[in-house]
Amino acid sequence: MNNRLSDLISVCQTLVKEGKKPSVGLVRSRAGGNVSIPEAIKGIQSWKAQPEQIIKTSEIPEQEQEPTDSLEKRVIKLEKQVHHLNQQLKAILSSAAK
Repeated sequence: MNNRLSDLISVCQTLVKEGKKPSVGLVRSRAGGNVSIPEAIKGIQSWKAQPEQIIKTSEIPEQEQEPTDSLEKRVIKLEKQVHHLNQQLKAILSSAAK
């Protein structure tokens, strides 16, 4: 089993533990990165075939691990990103208006 499939199965298991039914949309959003619809479907099918299979903890996607930054640091980082994106958007809109 490849790491990508293991990651998707792990995502399905996490969703079930949270009381949610794994769907293509949920799996794709939780897996992070570029997960195609066929990959998500294959992951869900593999999970359904063996819902209790053991996935090594080293194969759990990085997104599901606890963040190392405090919430305050993460908010500050996100605010900076939003500010930067707003500046880029203004520059694009002003150049398009010319």
